[in-house]
Amino acid sequence: MKLAIPKLNISVQNFLRQCGYQEISNPHKDNEISHARSLDSGRFYPRFHIYFEENKTQTIIDLHLDAKKPSYEGFTAHSGEYEGAVVEQEAKRIKKISEKSIPQKLAGKIGFPKTKSLLQKLKDCF
Repeated sequence: MKLAIPKLNISVQNFLRQCGYQEISNPHKDNEISHARSLDSGRFYPRFHIYFEENKTQTIIDLHLDAKKPSYEGFTAHSGEYEGAVVEQEAKRIKKISEKSIPQKLAGKIGFPKTKSLLQKLKDCF
């Protein structure tokens, strides 16, 4: 499942750490970096697995669930789930956390609010 979130005010790596993910390196793919979060503490599988891409305005998170380790030595195929209730729930969790890390736009202008002078306030009374 691909999830697009607005550009963060922290690095994506730090954001993923806040979400409970650890950086992993794949020795079979030139040490390609990705991030994983285990569903069962103490075990590597099942796990949520994330790759990401960044551009100027957003971060694209490619999320899936690795149900088990690849079955055959030398193959990268696994029982990955890219859709479904569990993956959607994790995507919602990540989205919610991201909303706290996205810069908030200023509600108003910076500075003191415009106020009426004493003379203007007296005129309004009559």
